[in-house]
Amino acid sequence: MKARTELRLRKSYSRQDGSHPIHLRLTINRQSRYFSLKVYCKEENWLKEKQEVSSTVENSAIINLKISDAKTRVKAILNDFTRFNKPPTFLEFTNKFRGNFSKDNFYAFALSYIKNHEELSANTRRSYKSQLTKLNNHTRIKNLSLAEVNNLDFIQGYKNYMHTTLENKTNTITKSLGFIKAVLNEAIRNDLLDTNVFNKIKLSKVPSKREYLTSYEIELLEKYYSSSKIPKGEKNVLRYFLFSCYTGLRFMDVKQLTPKHIISNSILSNENGSVDDWKTVEKQMHKTKIDVVIPLTKKALSYLPSYEPTAQQPIFRVISNQKTNKTLRKSITKCKIDKASNISFHCARHSFATNTLHKGVALKYVSKMLGHTEIKTTELYTKPNKHYLIDAMRVLDQ
Repeated sequence: MKARTELRLRKSYSRQDGSHPIHLRLTINRQSRYFSLKVYCKEENWLKEKQEVSSTVENSAIINLKISDAKTRVKAILNDFTRFNKPPTFLEFTNKFRGNFSKDNFYAFALSYIKNHEELSANTRRSYKSQLTKLNNHTRIKNLSLAEVNNLDFIQGYKNYMHTTLENKTNTITKSLGFIKAVLNEAIRNDLLDTNVFNKIKLSKVPSKREYLTSYEIELLEKYYSSSKIPKGEKNVLRYFLFSCYTGLRFMDVKQLTPKHIISNSILSNENGSVDDWKTVEKQMHKTKIDVVIPLTKKALSYLPSYEPTAQQPIFRVISNQKTNKTLRKSITKCKIDKASNISFHCARHSFATNTLHKGVALKYVSKMLGHTEIKTTELYTKPNKHYLIDAMRVLDQ
């Protein structure tokens, strides 16, 4: 199916001076649509063979320049259909012809998508921008249109590039393609595309290993934290990491923790009316916007720095995530824990979930403290693991 175009003087419309609008007629599969060039000409001044106005007309040079520009744009649009072996559609042609090139450009549209979606967190925005950089390293994405990216051959080529050149794993590839899919879906919502190439592509993930530290490994870090040999920088990082091991808070939640989030509670402990004083962390989680209540154990409190209750600044002195992970791996290596290469700050959350469940805290309570919306997410931590299977079998040697 091919598209044909020609310029016509629309005689069915006329202005008071007798001039008619010059339209572009697009014909696809014997159906036609007209697009105004926003220029006008009298019938006697229209040179049909040359597809331009007579030089005797006032401002003819400007009018013919606009006509020439329209012809160039039309040629580029039709070449795109041929180059990417896509059947021409009125919707895609209309969006390209009427829109400006920056709006049709994938890179510019993606930046607009990142900027205008206020619900995206700062980390997500940074991640999306890094995805654009990654795309540009593969091909000059700044020069490609939405239609060129919304193409099976392009997606397959990028997928192969990530797999062979970058040696990305399945989940990393899926994450990168998921970003492109999200941008293309946004383009559909804005009537810039009519279909998404990912309707033909299945994105898959493989279960990732949730690395965690056992109670014994956490004890090794605690001994190192309390030793006189630990450098000041490592001690600072270990303080808020160990706090997270006993609370399950994510990196940003620890970073944003202020005195207003620490609540003092008086709880009746038995029938005699004795009272326990408990502190809890009560805050809205940065990532999910879910409110959580986490009771602070004696261990957790031991890593909580002293603070002024009315102060508004963060309690912990948290450095960047990247530097935190680098420092953390250094400490883990010094403690001879054979997990340094796989450990990041987030494993503190996994450690809290795994160890708390192993010690018998009910699944529903752990789920609430983690801020999970579905209990099946928490159930991932209940799967038997090697360390605790061995612990369970120790009883046979007693």
